[in-house]
Amino acid sequence: MSAKIGCFMIVTGVVIFIALSLKILVQPFIPEDNFINSYFPSTELVFGIPILFGVAFFCGFGIYIFKEVLKENISFLQNMERKYS
Repeated sequence: MSAKIGCFMIVTGVVIFIALSLKILVQPFIPEDNFINSYFPSTELVFGIPILFGVAFFCGFGIYIFKEVLKENISFLQNMERKYS
């Protein structure tokens, strides 16, 4: 099951990478009235969505690390308090 999910994630990532690369590298040379332009999202979305996901990932990762460090320090302080009281 996890191998299928991993394969799906890789294929999805490759397809998105190819589509966005075509959007950025090829679409500027296609006339604006061409029907192909309707299949591509706007440039704001192409750059905005990955930035939004990146910021959300790093915020979540930072909160997780902060929580784990805080939990470790609280248990360390409780052990020190028991030892010296």
